[in-house]
Amino acid sequence: MSSREVKKLEVLYNLVQASKNMNRRISTIMTVAAIAVMGGALFGSSFTAPTVGGSAFEINADPIKKVAAMGGLELVMPEAYAAGPCADLLNSGRPVVNFDLTGVSVELPSLSGTYSAMTFSETIPGPTLRVTQGDVVHMTLTIPGDEVTQHGNDMHASQMSSKPYMGAVNIGETGEYCFIAEVPGVFKYHCSGVNIAAMDQHVLSGMYGITIVDPLDGYKRLMVEKTALEGGEVVKDKQFYDADALEFQLQYNQLYLTDAGTYDMSKMMAHSTSQTVVNGQAFGYVPNGIHNLLMFGDANKNIFVAQPWNSMDLKQHQSQLLFIPTGEHVRMFIENQGNEPVYWHVVGEIIDRVVQGNRVQAQGTETWLLGGSQNMIVDMVFDEPGVYAAVNHDYAAIYSGAATIFVAGLPLDPVNETATALGVVQGAVDAGSYAGVLGNPHDAVPPAGLNTISHPALNVHCMCTDDVANAAIENGALPLWEVIPAVLASAQG
Repeated sequence: MSSREVKKLEVLYNLVQASKNMNRRISTIMTVAAIAVMGGALFGSSFTAPTVGGSAFEINADPIKKVAAMGGLELVMPEAYAAGPCADLLNSGRPVVNFDLTGVSVELPSLSGTYSAMTFSETIPGPTLRVTQGDVVHMTLTIPGDEVTQHGNDMHASQMSSKPYMGAVNIGETGEYCFIAEVPGVFKYHCSGVNIAAMDQHVLSGMYGITIVDPLDGYKRLMVEKTALEGGEVVKDKQFYDADALEFQLQYNQLYLTDAGTYDMSKMMAHSTSQTVVNGQAFGYVPNGIHNLLMFGDANKNIFVAQPWNSMDLKQHQSQLLFIPTGEHVRMFIENQGNEPVYWHVVGEIIDRVVQGNRVQAQGTETWLLGGSQNMIVDMVFDEPGVYAAVNHDYAAIYSGAATIFVAGLPLDPVNETATALGVVQGAVDAGSYAGVLGNPHDAVPPAGLNTISHPALNVHCMCTDDVANAAIENGALPLWEVIPAVLASAQG
């Protein structure tokens, strides 16, 4: 090859390399420009991208106009999707479970006064959906014509593309969602905001709930390892409990509020919690004036260190206790709906089993960690009568509201004496717990499933509107703010 030919090849090679470098530069510039457009649309009217080769790309954009121009953050072609999966699934021959929700903003009480809540169907958490593995879920979300904002839906129990099935539903319209509940377990559902925008505000203001997907073949029986004394020697003694269980549901979250009771995003970003809530309420499952009265004969003499919800006038918002018999299989569906970890622990007991996705994760453990949007099914047997506190073992969480009191058996002699005097003790004895007289709070009890033991009675308790509370009464839950004064008046008469 001559020197002239070599020279030509060198020139050609250099041209090719220059072209490649130019393509990379153009590609980089286009990528940064695309990010700049998105940033301007999402985060403010002006977004400055990083410099590229000494030049900066500044995009001036009105966020509302940019979001509208992109079809509400729908960043793929809508025509690429069919109308939805409902038509095929509803006619598939599988069992269909209908689940109808409304997206409604309401005022609800908190420890610091009323606050601006966002809800599914006027209650926090939203109604619990319970299905069997393999069922088709047919869900609708309706936004009333007088609602202040759009709302969306994100069902963690589903396996379907977020676009187009989890987008915002317009005010005055109804959205429809269908999916097969293929995986057993506990799953969060929550508002997806206005096509992602403000999702944090909607969720942390109350728009969340759970789906319980029961295993197709039911739950497993529970084995608890104990010890026994045989011939003077300590031996293992495995105790087995049927899969049927008395069930509860507990959902953990945080409130981030301004002094005026509105959502404070700056507090959320700083993880500065105003209150820690269980099923929407801080200290919602502690004693109230009724228990004070039964224990001490004085409604104003508190029996627990924190009792902020004592008044009968609070009606469904008055705090309540959870009652369980000893020696019985108890199953708890637990979801961390919030930003902060939940270190779930029961003071005075050991968690007998932790199940996630129908797989046993732990047995005989003291505490189990749940990250954000993580769940578990806890199986426990309370051996001894007494008072037990289920807590998030983060002290800041405990002191800001995450303390839930269980009373096992019939351990409170003054209450037993008062119940005897009122002539209602037999109901408690028959049930093995005070639920036989006072019931358990209806919002802490999930809908019945494959292996559910019925509670002897339910009382009305929820972070909800009066309409929701009245519906619970119509379904048989006891309004204790009416029942207890009537019983006392009858006894005194």
